[in-house]
Amino acid sequence: MLADRIENIGSGELSEGVEIDASIKAVIEFIETHFSHFSEKVKGEITASEKALTDKLCKYLNRVAEPYPFYFHHENVEDPSSGISAQTDIGTLSTDEQITVGDRHYNEFDSFFSIEAKRLPTPGHNREREYVIGHQKPNGAIERFKKGIHGRNLNYAAVIGYVQNEDFDFWFLKVNGWIEELIKTSPTEWMDDDKLRKMAESNDQLAKFESDNIRIPAKSSSDKIRLFHFWITLVN
Repeated sequence: MLADRIENIGSGELSEGVEIDASIKAVIEFIETHFSHFSEKVKGEITASEKALTDKLCKYLNRVAEPYPFYFHHENVEDPSSGISAQTDIGTLSTDEQITVGDRHYNEFDSFFSIEAKRLPTPGHNREREYVIGHQKPNGAIERFKKGIHGRNLNYAAVIGYVQNEDFDFWFLKVNGWIEELIKTSPTEWMDDDKLRKMAESNDQLAKFESDNIRIPAKSSSDKIRLFHFWITLVN
């Protein structure tokens, strides 16, 4: 099992109270540790595009993940059988031909933990809220996981944020404010659990949150995906 092979490799610390599959926990701890280090490499890039930053991030993560039994793939195709499949910004794949996470099996071409990236703020006309929801199109990071456009077969995934203006507290209040507005206008689709919760104390480089996001449409009240949110600041 991936988690068994990672046991003797140093990693970060996940916040207390999160009981998840050991393989997922290993990847989350890895991302938490190394995403924070990545911020030092892109400090000051306050106008860099999301695609350029994520391309650099994926290359960086793969370089430092060399001893680990997983790797990262930029613009991972969600449905290889479709020529018009959506692409997740970064997929996480096992170096083994198969991995079991909980009660689900993933083969060598399946991402078992997907990552979507967004700039804060998202530039462009009517795109300000794309961390949460898109304008006329389902381009929002949280929205795409809720609707199964990304991570349809996953219980856990991540959204990373590149803060290029303001600070973590500003965006925490802003993002949750957008979700609160959606709760008022679409109460059957958006709920309090969709809001970001602080996982632990943030530092100057990294902020950590989580949310339990109900699927749209939901099969039951427990039909959710847990998202881990990691933000770095590029502001000097």
